[in-house]
Amino acid sequence: MTLPTDTRASGSASGAAPVADSKPHRPETPTLPPLPPPTVVSSASASANDYDYGLASAAEPLSPRDADTESLHSDVSDVSDLDKTGKLVAFLRDSGIPVVEFEINIHAKGHVLQTEVLNILVQLLPESWDHVKDPSELLLERVSGAMTNCIYFVTGPARTGNGKRKILLRIYGSGAGQFISRDREMFWLCKMSESGVAPRLLGAFHNGRFEEFLDSTTLTKEDLRDPTTSAQIAVQLYKLHQLIHSSADADEVESTTTSDIWNKMRRWQKMAAKVVADLKKNHPDRYAEMRKVIDIKGMKGEIEELEEKLHAVDSPLVFAHSDAQYGNILRMRSDSSLMIVDYEYSSINYRAYDSANHFCEWAADYHSQTPHKMDFTRCPNREEQDHFFNAYIGAAGETDISAEERAARCAGMRRETHKFMLASHMLWGLWGVMQAGETEIDFDYVGYACERFRQYWKMKDEVMAL
Repeated sequence: MTLPTDTRASGSASGAAPVADSKPHRPETPTLPPLPPPTVVSSASASANDYDYGLASAAEPLSPRDADTESLHSDVSDVSDLDKTGKLVAFLRDSGIPVVEFEINIHAKGHVLQTEVLNILVQLLPESWDHVKDPSELLLERVSGAMTNCIYFVTGPARTGNGKRKILLRIYGSGAGQFISRDREMFWLCKMSESGVAPRLLGAFHNGRFEEFLDSTTLTKEDLRDPTTSAQIAVQLYKLHQLIHSSADADEVESTTTSDIWNKMRRWQKMAAKVVADLKKNHPDRYAEMRKVIDIKGMKGEIEELEEKLHAVDSPLVFAHSDAQYGNILRMRSDSSLMIVDYEYSSINYRAYDSANHFCEWAADYHSQTPHKMDFTRCPNREEQDHFFNAYIGAAGETDISAEERAARCAGMRRETHKFMLASHMLWGLWGVMQAGETEIDFDYVGYACERFRQYWKMKDEVMAL
């Protein structure tokens, strides 16, 4: 989920991958004159509810899944097999997305950062930016502050007239490879961009990308409860879920006949076990709190049992967002339509997982004084769930479906969603444990993990008996 400030591991160093030339080379950097002190706007200057790609300003409280993970598990490679072969770069270029082998220093600031950004813009998008000669003409507005994912609004003079051009810059860090596959994210982002269900991908470089800026606001926790908005979210998820059927080359990135969620849980359980061992040694108070609720070693068998039970549900495989929380959903100012963003955790997954995870997010309030707390009494009731599922079913445009058939489909989706809530609690509970060693971000990851696992144990017997 993306919380105020991109705490979740939002970037890996692999980025868009090196250029697939026989001898990849770094483009020459134009020599530029010394610059006056640049104008770099702090995130605090942005409106609190302005479009922030699912992230609030860096000054606001963080939501669990956007944490700086640079220090975790550095032995995990950030570069995928697809990246290594150059297929991703070839795919992007074939799709009309310009790619350059260039890298921005994620620690760069001031005129150094402005210079690096302009150099890449001129190479990637010369028709829009090569008239800008002075990097100080770029206004960089940082809207996300985690080391693993820096997001800026980049504003510069238009080629003609007095207008301004504004785009979004995302710079990947080096610590998120253990959570996400960057090549997978880029592949699907390109597909979604082509389909109009995600911001347009404008260009990519070695450790980041430029995207279309959308004039919008992020949803709030209360928006999720609005019937009209809930139906809109259902329709957007339906559209995403259909991408699996229109992407014949998706198997280049991942299998479209199996879900990776179980292997992901197993990987995360192993990583979490390392963090728990460190907590036991160096932070006994946090370890003691966690141990009351979570037996991390026992989770290995728990995952096996959960996989066996939920595999039998036979929920269809789709391209799933897997993190449709309110901060990742934008409302366009122009027509009030919605767009779901932040696809780091998207993959081929069970349809029921997407709806289950979304319903679990109704319990969250990442802007409260205790953002780790989850109030599961806020999860949608049966009437609200059926309203959501009716909108989802209606998005297919079937005109000959009877009321009885529609009701039966709703009931089926409700049952499978209820069961897959366990998977959501397991996955993000493990995520919270993995982040428990984080000390620089003001978020109670241990408390968050305990919240998710308490609900897991509360639901388990009922769900397993169904």
